[in-house]
Amino acid sequence: MGKSKSIINTLPICDFNCALDRLGLKKTWYSVLATNLYNTDRMDLKYILDEKEFKNSEIQTFDFIDGLTVGEISALYEYSLAYVDRNKRKQEGQYFTPDDVAQVMAKKACLFPKNKIWIDPCSGIGNLSYWLIKYQENQEDFLKNNIFLVDRDELALFIARFILAINFQKKDPKLFENIKSRFIVADFLLSDNFPKYDYAILNPPYVIVEPNMRFETRSARDLYAYFLERVIKTSTGFVSITPQTFTNGQKFNSLRRLLLNNFNKIDVYCFDNVPDNIFRGIKFGSKNTNIANSTRAGIIIANQNSAKRIFRITSLLKWRVKERQQLLDSVDDYLTEIAPREDMFPKLQKELLPLYSIARKQEKILAHLVSYRPTPYKLIVPSTPRYFISALKTSVERSSFKTLYFYNEKERDIAYLLLNSSYMYWWWRINDGGMTISEKTLLTLPVMDNLVVDKDLLLKIERSEKTNRVIKRNAGKDNENVKHDPSLVKEINKCIFPNFANALEILHSNSVI
Repeated sequence: MGKSKSIINTLPICDFNCALDRLGLKKTWYSVLATNLYNTDRMDLKYILDEKEFKNSEIQTFDFIDGLTVGEISALYEYSLAYVDRNKRKQEGQYFTPDDVAQVMAKKACLFPKNKIWIDPCSGIGNLSYWLIKYQENQEDFLKNNIFLVDRDELALFIARFILAINFQKKDPKLFENIKSRFIVADFLLSDNFPKYDYAILNPPYVIVEPNMRFETRSARDLYAYFLERVIKTSTGFVSITPQTFTNGQKFNSLRRLLLNNFNKIDVYCFDNVPDNIFRGIKFGSKNTNIANSTRAGIIIANQNSAKRIFRITSLLKWRVKERQQLLDSVDDYLTEIAPREDMFPKLQKELLPLYSIARKQEKILAHLVSYRPTPYKLIVPSTPRYFISALKTSVERSSFKTLYFYNEKERDIAYLLLNSSYMYWWWRINDGGMTISEKTLLTLPVMDNLVVDKDLLLKIERSEKTNRVIKRNAGKDNENVKHDPSLVKEINKCIFPNFANALEILHSNSVI
């Protein structure tokens, strides 16, 4: 169900809810923090209780944050925000970064030049900052001198200051007071009064917004693109986690252009959302029956300070839940160096890079075979891929599909082979990876010259249509599809792409490990 939900379930959450109902959000959290301080054995931290926020704070019978990691405290804070105002939380579009992912990002940040100034421009309660500080040689000095946390949420920043002070206070007996200026209540996108900084680490909000003429990335109409643009223009490097939608789509052209024009070295890690998901948690405040945070995420590591221009990217990575740590520990192994293009960052694995080069050289694409008027030669393509894509000569009972008409039988059969092989599924994962197959991705599929149509293979695919029907229930409706036996897909792959059949087969696995 995701770690954040299990944390909520391990707490006496009814008591927490009662406190929220009785005291409100701020006083509940002041009470929670005061209770933690009241119970601590560290006498050197008791001075924090003298802060005005803790005046007359209620001491709870249960210490809600005792023993929790910073990521788990974030989950509890997200829960409390949604409990108090579900609609507002949904509009904010920001979700906490799990501890293991924050650690990966912080370790990458530690590879940047030392003794520089960092900013966490949408810090929340400070998950990313916590781990960045944790990996420093002198944690207390770094907190005092080398990082700023920014957020519009004053309470979140107060909680962040509390967490960082109690974890990293060593020599400074008044650390909580002395780091106050490092926590800035402001809107990072609007304010120009920030101290000078070199690098940024961030997990910006993911929410659709109206185009803002102040930003080159306004056509993206997504708040995370605005945050990345601001960071790109005001820093010499950054580490971020966002949806991986920036890798494709015309509306993100300006963001990709900014990245390529401003940084010599860029690494992009792309993560699928099945069977495991990077965020793992749930969307507190969601009104949907499916409350899992199913964002397909991307981590960007961008740095100007590189002697050599280099761009590397992973494929859209899948892994099993039990393999999560193994994947995070070895994620660099999946990077592929490519020549990036402003119009798209193709998500590629090394083994299929030669096939991509061949595909890009083809002059013909699927659109050249497709008639925009109905003909007797048609294929039906279900629109929602998971582990496979199919193209069918017979109809299926489902709500979303695309119908392609072809000029003649031969061109229909060429498409029939290509779309039922792993090739179309691979092309979709390279160029898109969203919830549905876009028409652009489908119609730009390169068609190989002189492709030989094996009639026996066509008959096998037609028979499979009748015997391999599957049904997936979505939003209360049954959606029919055809899932060919892997042996048949492998046979199609060997017929069309004999040199890449094994690598293409692996695409359908639920793990890259």
